[in-house]
Amino acid sequence: MHLPDATYRLQFRNGMDFAKAVELIPHFVGLGVSHLYASPLFTAVRGSTHGYDIVCYDEIDPSLGGYDGFVRLVHALKAEGLGLVLDIVPNHMAAHLENDWWHSVIEWGRVSEFADHFDIDWGAPLTLPFLGRSFEDEVAAGNLRLAYDHERRCLALDYYGALYPLNPPTYAAIPRSGNAVLERIAAIAGTAERKTAAQFHAEIAAVVATPSLAAELDQYLARLSADKQQLGRLHRMQSWQLMNWREARDKLSYRRFFEIAGLVGMRVEDDAVFADTHRLTLALVREGLVDGLRIDHIDGLADPKGYLDRLREETGDGTYIIVEKILGENETLPAGWPVEGTTGYEFISALADLLSDDTPSSWLSSEQRRSAAEAAVTGCKLQVLGRNFNTEVRRLTGLVARFTGNGAPDRDEQTGEAIRRLIAALPVYRTYVGDQGAGAGDGRILDEIAAKAAARAPAAGDETATIISAFKAPIDSLGGKLPAEFRTRFQQLSGAVMAKAVEDTFFYRRGDYLAANEVGASPFWSPGGVGRFHAMMQDRASQMPYGLSATSTHDTKRGEDARARLYVISEASDVWTAAMERWHGMNAASIFQLPDGDELEDSVEQFLYQSLLGAWPIEPLVDEGDLISLRERMIAFTVKALREAKLRTSWEDPNERYEAAIKVFLGDLLDWGNRSFLGDFANTAGPFIQAGLINSLTQTLVKLTAPGIPDIYQGSERADLSLVDPDNRRGFSPHASLPQLLRSPMIADFENCKQALISIGLTYRRGRGRDCLAEATYLPVPIEGPGARHAAAFIRRNKDKLALTVVPRLVFGRLEGNRLSVDPELWQNTFLVWPEGCELKPMRNLLTGGVVEPRALLDVAGIFRDFPAALLVDA
Repeated sequence: MHLPDATYRLQFRNGMDFAKAVELIPHFVGLGVSHLYASPLFTAVRGSTHGYDIVCYDEIDPSLGGYDGFVRLVHALKAEGLGLVLDIVPNHMAAHLENDWWHSVIEWGRVSEFADHFDIDWGAPLTLPFLGRSFEDEVAAGNLRLAYDHERRCLALDYYGALYPLNPPTYAAIPRSGNAVLERIAAIAGTAERKTAAQFHAEIAAVVATPSLAAELDQYLARLSADKQQLGRLHRMQSWQLMNWREARDKLSYRRFFEIAGLVGMRVEDDAVFADTHRLTLALVREGLVDGLRIDHIDGLADPKGYLDRLREETGDGTYIIVEKILGENETLPAGWPVEGTTGYEFISALADLLSDDTPSSWLSSEQRRSAAEAAVTGCKLQVLGRNFNTEVRRLTGLVARFTGNGAPDRDEQTGEAIRRLIAALPVYRTYVGDQGAGAGDGRILDEIAAKAAARAPAAGDETATIISAFKAPIDSLGGKLPAEFRTRFQQLSGAVMAKAVEDTFFYRRGDYLAANEVGASPFWSPGGVGRFHAMMQDRASQMPYGLSATSTHDTKRGEDARARLYVISEASDVWTAAMERWHGMNAASIFQLPDGDELEDSVEQFLYQSLLGAWPIEPLVDEGDLISLRERMIAFTVKALREAKLRTSWEDPNERYEAAIKVFLGDLLDWGNRSFLGDFANTAGPFIQAGLINSLTQTLVKLTAPGIPDIYQGSERADLSLVDPDNRRGFSPHASLPQLLRSPMIADFENCKQALISIGLTYRRGRGRDCLAEATYLPVPIEGPGARHAAAFIRRNKDKLALTVVPRLVFGRLEGNRLSVDPELWQNTFLVWPEGCELKPMRNLLTGGVVEPRALLDVAGIFRDFPAALLVDA
């Protein structure tokens, strides 16, 4: 297997296509990456901004350049020695009429050849929750009508141009009143089940062969549409049911991606479905066009290990495979998964330990904070289970009633409560219980959540015990498929609940320390400092040395350099708290303009000021246009954050008055004329920004040299101060890397320094340092002296080669003027202790070129003399 040395994540769409990616190849080469890591490239819904809403697995999206453009890109990459890792999406497709498979299922119902491709409960009509109001209201308003779909060549219900195909057997129910064209179409439909879909549509097209006949049919159907009762009767005859999108949480008949009704779950556990959804992917791998695969949302699959075993068998041992998997506290990848690792969210969590203040008295370490987080997360889980995922809970409840034979209403209510409490107590995204029953690890988790659920909902104790018993037992001992189906759907649901309740609810409510509110982070995290960081890296070196090391992704809540400066708040919380109190007073007039005389919540105000700190430009604002751009970004971000928080507004029920008031508040806050606030904020932010830039260099060098494969998200080789998507999908402009790092750089040099650091580190990693960094042990290096807590160091060693990484931490208030350097007095009489068993020999600082003479104690201040981070390698 040709493992990547480093990847560059490129988001296609939003102006990026294959031709433009080819133009970026010299930039990739200059950075030193080995592989382009591409977002999904298969054909997606027209106008998609991300590509995860796939409509065709068998086609490279023509809007990006199609198959030919893709091949040209790959050949251009290979000509420069670069490979390609492709993001694939096995869990879901777009529930969209542009999706031929989905269209077929709507048109033909259970007899469609694709009916079993999607995860649909066929015990009820297929629900299509895409109406703005109820079906009856939309019909009364004239927004639904009968129509002929000229492209698909079938009859349909037209809703604002979306043409939902009628089941052919129901054509006969449409009044024809002697209309010859419709009579002939109805006759064709009468024998439709004996035809292929293609033949059926071709015969209809032959009937409507001329513009005049087509116009005649259109006019006749338009007249029929005036009969509202007839439309209702025809709708009720279909194998599908159009409904208001708000009803989806109670009545949806298919599994979604999270709570997104426009993305329908796939049954890739079925061999035929796997083959159909992976045909082109496997061809690209076998043709040598794709070197690695990134599996999106592995926890959404019915059988993750079974899927990965099949994928590995099909792709061979030479394909690099990583999974998007969020690991909980002390959780490791399940044993036996044939993958190289994860996409790297857990690496971000390790950096939070390294860069946050971990003194015992830190407010981040208080038991009260953890206890409050535990209660809040449970509340968030129960909220999304009761609203966003109510349809899934009801489906699970029905399965329990069927395999226990007890479906009394009161029992169903208690079963639903037991399910909600069990999922709310789950400490990880999901368990992986299969047909053989629960293993030791999953068994312990199930026992723990059973105890918590029974304590919190004692009235549902019997139901809880029944569910856990069915969960833990081998399928053979239970009999029938219903317990197995329950187990599968419970496990698929729990990960979605965790993601929506923690990442997309709690993390938008907690405003005290946004740096810890990141994808993959534990909501109960408290800083473990350098010691925990070293322990995590040692585990990573032994368990997952080839997983990606990410700092920014398309899913992170904020850019890596925004997060780096927010870490500083942990070491200067008193300064930050005092500043927020001043700003609260300065902006009181705007704060009190919320609806009903309410004041802006403290947590929201905290959230906004920290978000603003993260996005604030490095250089002072001198142009009103830059402030306007920042204001627009902050307003869009804030509305999304408040809706995700689901407190006073939400996506389902937007509180427009509240949102408008928040927009006014931000507009006043970030108005060019608000000089008192803007000046105070800039002055206060300055030291946080400066210390944050040092943190950025620290996390960059650590990413390049710690266990794992460095992943560079597009544009983050420069300053990445982005907010959550879609802000982090904005375009970027490549810059040439400096040939060497600047000595004693200034703040204004940060972006050049960061990019040069990446280029130098990755060039070494791909060259002389490959063995030393890619396949080496991890050895923490002790630091002694009064400044010991302000630095961290580790060695990567393989045979007779080693590389020593030394980085600063916790440097707020210890910076020198406008320079990117730390006051050397911070490290006075502070030394690195050379580990026993490592040969003392001269080492060269790869970042500055200086030579460090071998000593048992290395002076930290001397190491950082010319640049605030060091990579020492064999001289």
